[in-house]
This record gives sequence, C-alpha cells and structure tokens, in this order.
Amino acid sequence: MQEDSATSVGWGTGLAFAAVIGGWFISPNLLRWWHGDFQSAGPFGDSYGALTSLFTGLAFVGLIVTLRQQKRQIEMQREDLKLQRQEMQASREELAGQKAQMELQNQSLRQQMFEKTFFNLLSVFNQYINDIVGPSRDGKTPRSGRDQLADILYLLAATHGWVMVMGGPEPTDEEKASSSARQFLEGYGEHADDLNSYFRLLYNVLKLVDQSAATEKKVYTNILRAQLSDSELQLIALNCARSQGKKLKALVDEYQILKHLPEHLNGVSTEVVCEEIAKLETGA
Repeated sequence: MQEDSATSVGWGTGLAFAAVIGGWFISPNLLRWWHGDFQSAGPFGDSYGALTSLFTGLAFVGLIVTLRQQKRQIEMQREDLKLQRQEMQASREELAGQKAQMELQNQSLRQQMFEKTFFNLLSVFNQYINDIVGPSRDGKTPRSGRDQLADILYLLAATHGWVMVMGGPEPTDEEKASSSARQFLEGYGEHADDLNSYFRLLYNVLKLVDQSAATEKKVYTNILRAQLSDSELQLIALNCARSQGKKLKALVDEYQILKHLPEHLNGVSTEVVCEEIAKLETGA
C-alpha cells in the first residue's frame, strides 16, 4: 500500500511538472492566437503587473505565516522534549529511590540473617561449655560447664607444680611463671579434646563477626566477652600464647576479648605466664 501511494505521488508530481513546462512552451502561441501578434500581447501582459505584485506579496505573506507556524511547531516540539526530559528525570529519581530502598531492605535482611546466625552459634558455644563434664573428686556430682573449665585451668597452671627443696629459698615469680607455663604445655594434651573444640568454637564466633558486614561489630563481640568467666579468659590467654593459637589471638586482640583478663593466675602474673609459654614454644 505504501509503495502504491508513493508511486501515485510520484506520477502526480511528474504530471504537474510536465503541465507547467508544457504551458510555458505553448504560452507564446496562445498569446499570439489571442491577440493576433506579439506587439498587442505586450500591453495586455503589462496590465497584469499590479496583480503579479499582489500575488508576489501574498506569496511573501504566506511564507512569513509558514515560517511562524514552523517556529510554533519547533517551540511545541522543544516543550514536548522538555517535558519528556522532566519525565525521564523523575523516572530516574524514582528508580534511584526504589534502588536505595531495596538496598536498605537488603541491608536489613543481611543484618537479620547475621544476627540469627550469630546468636545461634553463640548458643551452640554455650551449650558445648555446659556439656563439658569432668570426674568427681569428692564422690559427689561431677563438675561440669564453666566449673570444669576452672578445674582444668587449676590442673594445668596451678602452683602445685613448683619444686621446692626443704629449707631452700622460695622460687621467684619468674620461676613460678616458668613452672606454670611448662605444666600447662605438658598437661594440655590430657584435656585437648575439651579445650580444642572450645577454642575452635570461640574462633568461629569471632570469625563470623569479623567477616560480616555489621557496622558495629564490637557490639556483638562485647556480648560474647560478657559471657566469659575469669577462668575462660585466662585459658584463652594461655592458649593464644601457644603457636597453635595465633589465628585466635589475632581476633582476640582485634576485639579486645581479654580486656578484663585477671592480672594474676594463682598468685603469678598471667601476662608473665603467657610470655613464658611463648618462649617455651619457640625454644627461646
């Protein structure tokens, strides 16, 4: 259909052009036929001079009107483009707002998922502590949970490991610390099953917080720290002094888990005992 219409327009234009050219060629003959000769046709043509000027003026006015209409059309097109740009800008702003809202929702969802995982893992950690059970010493109820951890600490680093000669001088603090450190390393294997799992769980809780996108990570590590007993803090400090406890020590230091570490372990400086453990581990 479009091709037929284009063909019709082309033929019409061609015919109009041919009619104008043909009229231009035959106009002298028509004038001569009408007036008999070209001399009398001249005044006849001059009589239409004013009319020619009129038509020329009208054509000029028509051109001005056409230009004004085109100008209005261009202004309307510009206004339409302006409105389209404003609509596009509004759409972009709306999309940006929706994107920001979705990001906030995603952050909230990630935060909820993290907190759920954190508190579940913390619950597993505390449940594991409660399940630690040691032998009864007095024939009564066996020690368990944090009481058993305190007993393990006593067995591994207590002052009963000191060697004193009858009538000899009392050991110095450094000798006591060295003795406690040696006893801790030598006796660790006896309680390795309980302690290794304890430290691994603690490490995973801290690692979860450290690798999360939470903005206030120390809020969660402070919750963990608040649940640790003094005996646990000392066991953690002694373990971090071992070569196997380097990964845990990095996170413990980062989040100040040992902020409230008791200064003394059975009358000996806890810090000095840790230093002695590190020396024995490295052979220094």
